[in-house]
Amino acid sequence: MVKNSSAASASSKRKTSGMFNMSLNYVIVIAFVLVFAIIISNRQRIQEQFFNNNNYSVEYYYMENCGHCIEFNKSGIWERLKNKNWNKVSLNKYNREDNIDRVRSMDITSFPTIVIVDNSTNPPTIVASFEDERTYEKLVSFISGYD
Repeated sequence: MVKNSSAASASSKRKTSGMFNMSLNYVIVIAFVLVFAIIISNRQRIQEQFFNNNNYSVEYYYMENCGHCIEFNKSGIWERLKNKNWNKVSLNKYNREDNIDRVRSMDITSFPTIVIVDNSTNPPTIVASFEDERTYEKLVSFISGYD
């Protein structure tokens, strides 16, 4: 009788072991599917981080009724800068009234303001602020340091 009991016990252990291996296989497959789904759903962000060097943006903040802003807007300098072929920076223009949350989050307090923003940080951070005369040549020189 003892032999039958140990044979039953061994058979039971094999069944339990087999069930454990099947469960482990299911867990591995499910984990793989979840990781794959996460990668697919974040494909754009992953591509931007690993294959795109545009970590910096040049951001111009202005107000509608600001005299210096009006003068700079009329000069066409920003449009010329946007039309230049930059390799690693993007240029963005923000009207204070339309983008108040962005203005506050970047702590922009005077206008016009032109800054370089590092977008690889969370939240994005200002790494440089343009404090010189707003000419095309000086702005190209400023931006080129990050391109």
